[in-house]
Amino acid sequence: MSFPHDDKAWADTAEFLRARLAPADRLVAPDPFRWVIPRAQRFIAARGQPPAGFEWVVVHKGEMEAVPRALLEALPRAAVPVFANEVFVVWATAPAPDLADVTDSDHVRAFHANAEALPPEKAPAPLVGVPLAPGALSVRLPGGGAPERGARLPPEPEPRDQAPRPWLAQSGTAGIPGLARERAFQEELDRLVLDYLAPASGQAVLDIGCGSGRLGSLLPGAAQVTGIDLDPAALSRARARHAAMPHCGFARMDAARLGFAEASFDTVVMLDLVDALADLPAALAEAARVLARGGRLLVTAPNRDSLPLRAMRRLALPVPGRGFSVLELTGMLRAAGLTVVRSDGLFLSSGWALPGATSALGPLEEDPEFVEAARILGRRVGPDYALAFCLLARKG
Repeated sequence: MSFPHDDKAWADTAEFLRARLAPADRLVAPDPFRWVIPRAQRFIAARGQPPAGFEWVVVHKGEMEAVPRALLEALPRAAVPVFANEVFVVWATAPAPDLADVTDSDHVRAFHANAEALPPEKAPAPLVGVPLAPGALSVRLPGGGAPERGARLPPEPEPRDQAPRPWLAQSGTAGIPGLARERAFQEELDRLVLDYLAPASGQAVLDIGCGSGRLGSLLPGAAQVTGIDLDPAALSRARARHAAMPHCGFARMDAARLGFAEASFDTVVMLDLVDALADLPAALAEAARVLARGGRLLVTAPNRDSLPLRAMRRLALPVPGRGFSVLELTGMLRAAGLTVVRSDGLFLSSGWALPGATSALGPLEEDPEFVEAARILGRRVGPDYALAFCLLARKG
């Protein structure tokens, strides 16, 4: 569920928010904004709350059904639209004097037209089986049987909020990772996919937590790329982005309860996901189950024992509680029947490695030269000390 930095409307909206958010401001926005503004809340958390419960409300004009209807209807009375483009309208409940009211813009008029065209709000319906794109693998129930047309899959839990990324956060910005660092991190993930997995010729690949999808273009030699996620909006973007790639298909599915037969895939990928899963051991066991013998699992995770966090513990400073050590995740993989065959470090920032000096070094965290240096350092110090790490495991 990564943030679509290459989409100008999304990137411009993120830049607007980052330039104006105060440390105590509350924000509710579509899920991908949590990658660039970790304290952004999901709309499901805003149910029953008035607009006054937030300083900022970000609405995607094409996904307004995701916004609680009461909140959506109250916005024009309780907030002012202060930013709008072809995709988003940003509402402020207490706008600063220098922010212009863009109510009369065509973009806001389109917002009102879309709101009026919404059908009556319905109670959430049970999840039904979601077919993949034509030519892709059909969704199968555990044990190998294909569901009958319209058969219901087991009800799925709501996804946990994505964890903030302390290894990407810029000091002095309330833990918000900089866009340059986030972009570099995503590019490094792409490099690792290519380095570890390409060309994947003729293989069946499963992308767990696919978001809007990335493997179709990175592994064009694959016979089939199947992406699963719990976010319907992300899956809609994935299907649109891969409409011209018949070997790619997407379905809504829980990582801990995969609807595929055993040994269905040659490769499974879990990028930037494990810290957001409610039951990681169950998800790893499912990934191992659907892997063929000799198949590969590529997984990344924030490092609980990174050099910066070791330094913070040594100085008795507060340390974020999330993440995994290399040994911990390696043990989980071994328990699932997988053996780690390769590992790499992801990023090491000099600012984070020097507790107490982060304020002075903060401006460098978005400097291209220092972002690249952080990437190189992460590779060189390896998985034990980098801010995050990547493991490649094989099923025996």
